[in-house]
Amino acid sequence: MTIIMALAMTILSGGAFTLAALGRKHLFELGKRAYFVQVFLALAATVYLYILLFNHDYSIAYIYSYSSNDLPFHFLLSSFWAGQEGTYLLWFVLSSVFGLLLMYRAGKYKYAAMAFFSLINLFLAVMLAIVSPFKPLEFFAMDGAGLNPLLQDYWMVIHPPVMFCAFSMAGVPFAIAMAAMAMKDYKGWINIAFPFVALTSVLFFAANVMGGFWAYRTLGWGGYWAWDPVENTSFVPWIASLALIHGMIIEKRSGALRRVNLLLGTFMLMLVVYGTFLTRSGVLADFSVHSFVDLGVNNTLIAFLLGVFVLILGLFFSRQKSDIKGQPLNYRLYSTEFILFVGMSLLFLLAVLVLFWSSLPLITMGLGITPTAADITTYNSFAFPLAIVISLFLTVSPLVLGFKKQDKEVKKVNLYLTVIPLIVAGILAALKIVSPAVAVAGFIYVAVLLIYSSEGEMARKLGISLIYGVVGIVVAMVLGVRSVHYLLFIMAALTATGAHVLILHQLIPNNLKFAGGHISHFGLGLMLVGILASSAFGTEQRLILPRDKTESAFGYDFSYHGTTAAFNSSENKILLTMRKGNEVIQAQPRIYFSDRMNGMMKRPHIVKLFGGDLYVSPLDIQQLDHSQHGLHLAKGETGKAGDYNIKFLAFDMMSHGEGGGVAVGADLEVTYNGAVDTVKPVLSTTGEGFMGEEVPLMQESGYMVKIEKVNASDGTVLLSIPGLAETGSPDQLIIDVSEKPAINLVWIGSFLIVGGLLVTFYRRNEIGGNGAAGA
Repeated sequence: MTIIMALAMTILSGGAFTLAALGRKHLFELGKRAYFVQVFLALAATVYLYILLFNHDYSIAYIYSYSSNDLPFHFLLSSFWAGQEGTYLLWFVLSSVFGLLLMYRAGKYKYAAMAFFSLINLFLAVMLAIVSPFKPLEFFAMDGAGLNPLLQDYWMVIHPPVMFCAFSMAGVPFAIAMAAMAMKDYKGWINIAFPFVALTSVLFFAANVMGGFWAYRTLGWGGYWAWDPVENTSFVPWIASLALIHGMIIEKRSGALRRVNLLLGTFMLMLVVYGTFLTRSGVLADFSVHSFVDLGVNNTLIAFLLGVFVLILGLFFSRQKSDIKGQPLNYRLYSTEFILFVGMSLLFLLAVLVLFWSSLPLITMGLGITPTAADITTYNSFAFPLAIVISLFLTVSPLVLGFKKQDKEVKKVNLYLTVIPLIVAGILAALKIVSPAVAVAGFIYVAVLLIYSSEGEMARKLGISLIYGVVGIVVAMVLGVRSVHYLLFIMAALTATGAHVLILHQLIPNNLKFAGGHISHFGLGLMLVGILASSAFGTEQRLILPRDKTESAFGYDFSYHGTTAAFNSSENKILLTMRKGNEVIQAQPRIYFSDRMNGMMKRPHIVKLFGGDLYVSPLDIQQLDHSQHGLHLAKGETGKAGDYNIKFLAFDMMSHGEGGGVAVGADLEVTYNGAVDTVKPVLSTTGEGFMGEEVPLMQESGYMVKIEKVNASDGTVLLSIPGLAETGSPDQLIIDVSEKPAINLVWIGSFLIVGGLLVTFYRRNEIGGNGAAGA
């Protein structure tokens, strides 16, 4: 009932806002009041769902499907968004709350902006009415099915809400851009929308990084990004937001790109909804572990997509003859606007390529052929060279700031010199030393640097920046890197960081608010180096560890000592000791069988080192059959090992050491070639458990006997006599141990990108977007 009432209030408020935008402004107050009720109802539905979760009310199907009696508090929190129904409610409540920001911050656009924003809330309310999380369960249950084990992680308590904050915030620039087109008033929308775009970009990026970190520390495959189509559907809107930020800076500086910015402002939301359709339509079921099954909402998703798309294009093309065109773009080579435009274009190209290949299953299905998805190699084939070219313009962008000689011509000698990298690139491609795409990227990189070095002042700054790249190449070569692809990539990324170090030195700390873009660009350069190093230069070894045996990898000795719980317990941890000199690490990776997932769940152990990570990922625990090995004897029983007859006489309980530990001896009578001897091997407690002490089987026999196990319940003893009757490990652990060099740069760079975007948001929010130097 709450959802239906919220839907009714959404329709009422949206209708009142629409009429207010059409001239009946007195109805705006009605719309506000209805909107407040909508927000209250959305919050009430949220609180009610949590009450049901914490009370374990399994009469509700959603509570049964995604929670259980044994879930701790924080995972009950994340059960809210474990299924599609909950995520739609989360999206709806966040969108409703963010609409309040729009209502009070949209200024002269608020009437039309709230009308367009209400379309989003109407879409979400309709979706909730179709897939309500409050539907009753059709049978009685005392306990729930539980939460997906992969979601039982602290990052899954944080990551989804941040992502849905980004989804919701993307609707705010959409509403403002649509309002600007509807009102034919384009001169103030950027000041209002810019902070929201920056905040949307922060949220998208932070959510993507959180998801990547979760995958890295939880899934055990050793990576953090796999170009999974579901990952891409949140990556593309982030790239679009970055492109829009650059376009807005250009429009603020010169009035150019007005039409492009308006379209990008509206299409960010469309990308979010399209990604929702891809992930929840069932199209990606065979290609992504993240995809959802279709709950019967495909028609609603498609109708909203097509309807809003037609509305956007209708408004846009009906305004082509007005001043929507803005000012012409400054294409002068040394202008900041030109560099920003090139960077914006590269981001747009990257977004289009990722979106196309992510949509390949849908495209192939539409063409009537077997659905196909692109593999990681396909994405890397264009992302790698694009990253090099993007690094180039990250390098150049701070160099042209404040450059006054905008009409200066490039020296002809520098233009002629570009023939050299063209020839070199052609030769490398012909010899298949580099791929054609990397050859083109390399040519563009060197040629552009040569062109910009024609001006003395820029050449000096460029030379200092290149020092960072050259040092990176030298270090990489010393470490054994010989690939031209990788050396070029490292040089490009580190040269970009060097260019921004120069300007950050001038801006921090006194002009920090102008440093947002430079902090983010510096972080991106570091992150690119970390991505390449951790993925391309990592090495891996597979170890097979019988229990209590030792194998070595990467300077550590690994010993496996069993597990802490049953194999089907989610609390099962592997007891793994890692030794290196005096350093001892008690690692506890996890592996267990999940009935809910009907498969093995694994979690790695990560050793944080200065130069990177040591990543220990469990693969399997194999039970070994040693029931016929060793010598099993009951009291008074005689067994045979080779030519030796061994009779177990009795146990002898004794104290052991000053600490009063437990020790048990086994009195044995050994007969060989008529000779009889007695021997007493001892099994005693140590700091690491029970340990048997080897003793000679008979004088001068050359064999040693040891107690492996005592079974008090049936009074038997298990003996091992190497060479005659040996026992083996009951099981063995198989692990992958890999190095992740420089992976810390990925997380440090990510942190800097988020920090830089937050500084940009703060500045644009504080001063209304005046200026562009630090954005």
